[in-house]
Amino acid sequence: MYKYICRQWKNRKITVLFIIIGFMVGSLVISLGISACRESFAYADDRMGGNPERQLDIFLSNNNMWKQKDVEELIEALGSYGEVQLMSMDSRQLESFGESSPVVPVLFHRKPHWHVPLLEGRYFSVDEMEHSEKVIVLGKQLAERYQIGLEDMVDIGGAGFRVIGICGRQARETSWEYAVYMPWAEYLELYPGCFEDWEKGTALTVHLEDGKKELLEQIEQYIDGAAEKGIQMNYRPVDDVDTSAIRNTLILTTVSTVLVFSTAVINIIHLMLYWLLERKREIGIMKALGADNGAVVRAVVLEVLAMSCIGCLAAVIIQHLSMQLFRDSFGGRLLTFCVTWENLVFAMGISLSFGMAAAVIPAKTVMHFEPVSTVSDQ
Repeated sequence: MYKYICRQWKNRKITVLFIIIGFMVGSLVISLGISACRESFAYADDRMGGNPERQLDIFLSNNNMWKQKDVEELIEALGSYGEVQLMSMDSRQLESFGESSPVVPVLFHRKPHWHVPLLEGRYFSVDEMEHSEKVIVLGKQLAERYQIGLEDMVDIGGAGFRVIGICGRQARETSWEYAVYMPWAEYLELYPGCFEDWEKGTALTVHLEDGKKELLEQIEQYIDGAAEKGIQMNYRPVDDVDTSAIRNTLILTTVSTVLVFSTAVINIIHLMLYWLLERKREIGIMKALGADNGAVVRAVVLEVLAMSCIGCLAAVIIQHLSMQLFRDSFGGRLLTFCVTWENLVFAMGISLSFGMAAAVIPAKTVMHFEPVSTVSDQ
């Protein structure tokens, strides 16, 4: 059967090419839509840093010359609910770079639900939070500017830190790219008096990535306890993300995919019918020699599915090559259509489904071919 299909394709290259192009265009629309949807979700995550329903912004103000130890203990207690990031710390000198950059202390006592997106490497482990480990996660821009890679050593505050992760997005700037993320214990070891110089009225921003619900059940106790130690504590729930962009992308992708593939299927059906009519005599001879309708229909369906697979693979390859070619251009930085396994799996599944639909009418037509009449008509 496979040799027969290859021989038919070789004899009718133009018709096969048009059918494959039809599937390719439809698959390309699907793949681009999948990339756009994924990027919309990633952008929403980037704006809020995870699920806003789990987050809380906490502001600690110095009322009466707070003590370093009291602030440390309060932040340690907050870290028991989820990941804590101290967002308003001073920039620190990075000796390896010869410049200052934000260094963000990170604290958690159980594996976080969300963390900064990583391009390479990994995030901190629970063991690295609870034990003294000189490791950091470095922003993409800093890593590229100074050609720092995974497992390289970076000097901060006179101590050497090993880079275990590079954070950011591949084709879009984010707020994490110029920062250095460091375990809380290591930050305190480098800067043991980091809270002592905070003036009255200056607020320290503590971002709780998850655990908001659990913390809010006891928040008043923390506020009262902090006040007794000269710390004014306020909090604000993180606003919900506007999902209209994601919703619009999903709707547009669905509508455009249905329209493009519907048009492609109609054209493919016509091409298949034309192709089968050209092969009417061959099919009649096959039936006269004993081939039943099932065998002929399987051959037709197999041909359509094979062409849909080729079209889908071509679409994903074209998208990937286009992204590589235009990645550094202005348009490549504005539009991100990166290819992942999701593109191939979803595009292939939908393409095969439409391919089956496109094969129904030609398959029924083949079943009505009569061996004697088809041979005598030629």
